[in-house]
Amino acid sequence: MHFTNLIAPLALASLATAFATPVFAKDLLPIDHGRYVQSQHECSDPKGSMLFIYDGEGVKSAKATCKLSNVTHSGNLSQFDESCSYYHRSWSILPTTVTEYRSRLEVLNKREFVLKRENENLEMTDHYRWCSAE
Repeated sequence: MHFTNLIAPLALASLATAFATPVFAKDLLPIDHGRYVQSQHECSDPKGSMLFIYDGEGVKSAKATCKLSNVTHSGNLSQFDESCSYYHRSWSILPTTVTEYRSRLEVLNKREFVLKRENENLEMTDHYRWCSAE
């Protein structure tokens, strides 16, 4: 009968639905999203850079934003490169310094991990625990 008149509207509706469906990127690290603090600090008082916020794509703190790349996983270990932009002044829109790290994350559980960052100038290892959703 009049089925040919329905094909175009149905195709358009299907196409619109396909493009309206949100697509979520795969999390880069196998930990929950949210705010983490170094294990020796209270969640209510993280002491500046001791705060680690993970959003699935990168990490940030009160004074830094880090982009992750070259992420690999083996068991409970993840390794990746980090490029961290540090903002030492609260009013600054440009980073004061940018530091590159080779990092290793040992997942203890979805809300607790040990992070080791290193480059030619330093090596640091910190234990973090989850405090709250972002």
